[in-house]
Amino acid sequence: MDRLVAQCRLGQPGKLVVTLVEPELVVEVGVDVARDAAGRWRHPALWHRTRPDLSPTHIPTF
Repeated sequence: MDRLVAQCRLGQPGKLVVTLVEPELVVEVGVDVARDAAGRWRHPALWHRTRPDLSPTHIPTF
């Protein structure tokens, strides 16, 4: 797969290497829409359940 290098925003300077993968599983998550002044999510995403009734091809891409 392709590799992507992005700026690390986890409080440490440097670069973050990301490996892109093919999606194989659909899961349902819950997110809070609250963001801080810098535009970052204020709360983590919460795992709800897997969705075996859906395939990754059913999900629209961004």
